[in-house]
Amino acid sequence: MTMKSFFKDRRGNFAILTALVLPLAMFGTGAAIDYGLAVQTHQKLKSAADSAVLGAVSEAQMAYIAQENVDLELLIKASAEELFKASIGALAFANVSSIQVSPKINKNEISASIDYDATYKTSLVSFVGYNTIPISNTARAVVNVRSYVNINFLIDVSASMGIGATPEDQKKVASAINCAFACHINEARGNSQYDKARAAGANMRIDVLRDAAISAVSTSKKASEFDDQVTFGVYKFSNELTTVVSGSDQRASDLQYLTTQIRDGILMDMTNGGTNIENSLQTLGKLLPKSGSGLRADDRIQYVIVLTDGVESGQAWTKAKNWFKHGSTKTNTPYKAYAAHEVNYALNDAVCKELVDKDIGTYFIYTEYLEPVFGEFSNHDKQRFGFVTNSLFPIIPKRFSDCTGDPHKVLKASTPDEIEKQFTQIVRGLSAPLRLY
Repeated sequence: MTMKSFFKDRRGNFAILTALVLPLAMFGTGAAIDYGLAVQTHQKLKSAADSAVLGAVSEAQMAYIAQENVDLELLIKASAEELFKASIGALAFANVSSIQVSPKINKNEISASIDYDATYKTSLVSFVGYNTIPISNTARAVVNVRSYVNINFLIDVSASMGIGATPEDQKKVASAINCAFACHINEARGNSQYDKARAAGANMRIDVLRDAAISAVSTSKKASEFDDQVTFGVYKFSNELTTVVSGSDQRASDLQYLTTQIRDGILMDMTNGGTNIENSLQTLGKLLPKSGSGLRADDRIQYVIVLTDGVESGQAWTKAKNWFKHGSTKTNTPYKAYAAHEVNYALNDAVCKELVDKDIGTYFIYTEYLEPVFGEFSNHDKQRFGFVTNSLFPIIPKRFSDCTGDPHKVLKASTPDEIEKQFTQIVRGLSAPLRLY
């Protein structure tokens, strides 16, 4: 038979095709089965790791509350490993090669992570050289021990918060009052440019901060384990610090009272108009007590959450003086002056020393400075935008980070949704009970 006639001959083709395709089909079926078993093994390991870290931090929490004389980190390590190994038992088809437990104790926050490496032993595809499938993962859990805490809000109400919260809001502002930026100085409440912009349907950044604070308080109260667990201090600042609610007020844990005070108290500063974060942090550092153990209502753990765009301004205005540079202004490098009363600079992190010395945990929500895109603004404002963008934007997050001592405590948020989410997330994290993360 010639080669040509061989390929034309249809007899026995099924047997030939079967001989060619069957190994591939068997490999595909075996691979699917092995993959499915490997996924099941992965899920069982993940579930075991989640249970282990939750159990370990829960055990440490009970020891903390009972004030047992134990090393909580060693307790977490031993407990997590024991629980993980007990959960997986003699897991079929898998071999766990390493387990690493990393505990962390930070005031009333107890957290742990467990990292593991394992291999799934294949059965049906091992004949083609695939003997194992690697599996690794990390499980984390955190508990805020049943502790008394006081969370202090420090909210920027200066001129830079008098801008539309979104481009659409800025367009409404410009359409209503033909002004882009901080058009509210020395105006009577109820008949100001700000009020006219609000009447036109514009949502200003100050409104976003106020709503976010109310939402965060509400979320915290829902997450609390007992009525008086979390109290709040509420402070606002422009050139100077003003107390809206003191954390030592008997009503500082009353949701209705706090909501009313935030709604009525977090308002635009319509007289001074400048921004002095440094003076506000120093003043608040002196006002607050040293962070306590959290075991008693009169010994609360103290936190500060700052909401600001981070751009400091020394300018101020009163009817008697007109424009002038506020006496609290202490510029640092880099800075730029546009007039005798007008200067911009960024935070000097040395002012956080009082908070650090008192062991007060500090967080920043960095609501990046908004440059208006609609309406009229002055030549000074145009110069300011350039300096802020080119010289201050690159350094503000680092200044905040140096103040807190931890870059993870600086969260950037620009849109209304981001601001509320970040604010609520921090507050929930400081007051919520046991959870995976």
